[in-house]
Amino acid sequence: MRVKISLGQINPALGDLQRNLGKHVEFTEKAINDKVDLIVFPELSMTGYSLKDLTEKVALSLNDPFFKPLLSKSKYIDIVFGFVEKGEDKNTYNSAAYLSQGKIVHLYRKIYPPNHGMFEELRFIGSGDKIKAFNTKFGKVSMLICRDLFHPSLAFLSFADNADFVLAISSMPLRGLKGQRPAIQEMVDIACLSYVNFYQLFVVYVNRVGFDDGLGFYGGSFIMSPLGNKNIEAPIFEEVLVSGEVDTEDIFKKRQTFPLSREEDLRVVYDNLKRILEERNG
Repeated sequence: MRVKISLGQINPALGDLQRNLGKHVEFTEKAINDKVDLIVFPELSMTGYSLKDLTEKVALSLNDPFFKPLLSKSKYIDIVFGFVEKGEDKNTYNSAAYLSQGKIVHLYRKIYPPNHGMFEELRFIGSGDKIKAFNTKFGKVSMLICRDLFHPSLAFLSFADNADFVLAISSMPLRGLKGQRPAIQEMVDIACLSYVNFYQLFVVYVNRVGFDDGLGFYGGSFIMSPLGNKNIEAPIFEEVLVSGEVDTEDIFKKRQTFPLSREEDLRVVYDNLKRILEERNG
């Protein structure tokens, strides 16, 4: 199956929900006109990243009428975006929503929000604890948010749940340069190349651009195929909508030539994780 995907590499305005909603609608309408099946926006695309004390002011519950314009657009295109969720438990979460056919069909909460160096996420938001691959019209999809991408266990759980696509949305800051290329970009590429080769799925990575409170974000969004190549790639430091097609047949090809999914025995993983946890807990 051929799937047309748009990468909405945007520069969200910090704390300005209405302005950011307008940009989401604008980019989504362009993708609809281009007959795209799925558009993916970055982490916290609806709010900006460095929110700190603004976090509670921009938090939205899933049933908030604010989402109606995007829900309406999702009758024509599947949409993924990031926002601060006001949870039913009265905590806030760094969340990603998947919209399709006028409904929110899946919600993912960032599992590993960092809290060191330049990062202060855990001071203001809670941690999620669930990852699940869910059905879409073009295959099973799993979602990750930024730091989650650097925890191979989460990508493995997506593989174990037979995901065809991992949608990794990100606000990855620029840290260091290797020539003309951000050093962190190389780390992202290494992680994703490992996942597509060994977990034999597509990785759709969408990173934001622009600045928040002194933090700069480099963009460089892409789609990487199970065959190890980038089908679609966005430039760095530029707000842009990039679209292109992928072929889910690539998953079949890779899994036939390198049949790791057939060989994987989840009982071995389960039994050994259970033992490790028991030994750790005494």
